[in-house]
Amino acid sequence: MLKKVQLILVAIFLCNPVRVPAQDDFSLQMVLVDPILTDNANAIVRSEDVEIHVNSVNSVVVKTKRVVTVLNKYGNRHANSYEPYDPDTKIKKAQATVYNAMGQEIKKFKRKDFSDRSMYDGFSLIGDNRFIYFEHTPIDYPYTLVYESEVESKNTAFINPWFPIANYNLSVENAFYKVLNPKKIPLRTKENSFGDFPVEVIKGDQEISYSLVKVPALRKEYKSPPFPELVPNAVVTLGNFSLVNVEGSADDWKSMGKWQYQNLVSGRDELPESVIKEVSELVADVDSNKEKAKRIYEYVQNKTRYISVQLGIGGWMPMMAADVDRLGYGDCKALTNYTKALLETQNIPSYYTIVYGDSDKRDIDPDFASMQGNHVILNIPNNDEDIWLECTSQSAPFNFLGDFTDDRNVLVVKPEGGEIKRTKKYEPEENTLHTTATIFLKSNASIDAEIVSVSKGLQYDWRYLTKSKPIKEQKLHYKEYWDYINGLDILSLNLEDDKDLISYREKVKISATNYSTKAGTRLLVMPNVFNRVKSKMPSYTNRKTPLVISRGYIDTDEYIINIPKGYVINKLPEEKKLETIFGTFSSNLEKLDESRLKLTRKLKIKDGRYPKEKYKEYRKFMSDIRNIDKSKIILKQQ
Repeated sequence: MLKKVQLILVAIFLCNPVRVPAQDDFSLQMVLVDPILTDNANAIVRSEDVEIHVNSVNSVVVKTKRVVTVLNKYGNRHANSYEPYDPDTKIKKAQATVYNAMGQEIKKFKRKDFSDRSMYDGFSLIGDNRFIYFEHTPIDYPYTLVYESEVESKNTAFINPWFPIANYNLSVENAFYKVLNPKKIPLRTKENSFGDFPVEVIKGDQEISYSLVKVPALRKEYKSPPFPELVPNAVVTLGNFSLVNVEGSADDWKSMGKWQYQNLVSGRDELPESVIKEVSELVADVDSNKEKAKRIYEYVQNKTRYISVQLGIGGWMPMMAADVDRLGYGDCKALTNYTKALLETQNIPSYYTIVYGDSDKRDIDPDFASMQGNHVILNIPNNDEDIWLECTSQSAPFNFLGDFTDDRNVLVVKPEGGEIKRTKKYEPEENTLHTTATIFLKSNASIDAEIVSVSKGLQYDWRYLTKSKPIKEQKLHYKEYWDYINGLDILSLNLEDDKDLISYREKVKISATNYSTKAGTRLLVMPNVFNRVKSKMPSYTNRKTPLVISRGYIDTDEYIINIPKGYVINKLPEEKKLETIFGTFSSNLEKLDESRLKLTRKLKIKDGRYPKEKYKEYRKFMSDIRNIDKSKIILKQQ
């Protein structure tokens, strides 16, 4: 399709008299793009030049010129550019020009044409972070955007990384990145995922540069590794740096953690005597530190709420514990520090811990000390056990990390320095969902049923928040969950959240019309009513990436199925068993008596990384389960 677009553009150019573009515009014509760069692409980075000048420990200037050709509406996200800033950042230049497919100028945006707004995110109470941006509404595709900016910052703890391929379906014609360091400030770099990409690297005493040419767009593949593992990228950090006028130096995690503790965390844990007395009374009747920590954690949950404060150094430094106690709110840094301070009143050591929070796992890089992470949690060493607390949640159980922070490297900030630890990994045997149901089939093809599900581990995390929603939304949730059941009506709900056992129990009564299929005197019925593998997995003729199953789990199901009066059970299918390296599956339907059947089902999925060649086998495994789950039996009328 894209090649056809190119041919049409050639025809338009040849058959219509148009102004010959200036030399600077000529290279922007779409007809000059190598067709290989349009395959699977929504946009093409024609060129990106990033030049970073490290002037001093307190000054870095970033000059950017980016030329992007947008091929369709899905590529617009790569064209509308913005620049964040704060009191320590100065935008010295920002401009953009839009060109049509022939390389002719359509519109120019000068600095005064950019909009300016706060980065208020709906959770922040106050903040001084802002950004400028412009919006171009295209009337035709393709078009090309040329964006130029120059930004100076006093914060040198963060040097813009090199990430030339920003997303899937984005090809790169030319990308160039240079760091100029004339003062020879100690500087460290780390290159990632260069692999077979045509990256050219130049390193000298005062300059580092990376360049990349002609890389076709990547297509996202189902259950592939995290995107940063698939594309070349490089990180740069200064050994001596400044963060909001607080200078520091570090070359490993021990020294980086020590600097963060001394400059960002230490001395912010003072609490009023009245609060110390209240907490002491709260835990007076328990002996173990773990039980004391649990009560204090629940005390924080009941007393505070999450709200962000992003003001100057407050973007990195927690609020004073006394202020959080007085105000009753704070962000992840503040609530973690507050909980830490309360624990210290009872001589329970705990540590401020930096993490990348996301359902897609991302590690703090253990081999490259720098300012990393986007979230803070609390670590409590307890003999041979690490207790982890998510202090921003008012609903999470004590010592439970969901998939936002599980199983990844984190930085534990201690007075003596930083330490890399790994958060809890939940094994498949911990992530369980056990479902029982009593089902009544009706001769008119409808059904009534009562379902009881108990989830634990990450399956608990994936389900328990339903309880906090209004009843209308709860019912909608189950209708969407069982969207394959015709005429579903939720008759009653009883949801129980046991935070001590970290167990979530769902008791649901339903009725549904036309669940079965009537064929003369027969009823065709799918015995697996409530837990099916529904979605089809995509197929690939030439898969490029490994198969990644990030989290394992176990589902067990037991249904008692009551058949309608006047019907008899026809032949039942044989027990099905599947065993692969990815997991196991079994399904068995047995006759209890003349009016009842029992379906027993078990699915175990193992987490892991598998060679790309194994994807077909995994796809077949899941497809076989899907077919078994939707298989039917026949009930005959007597």
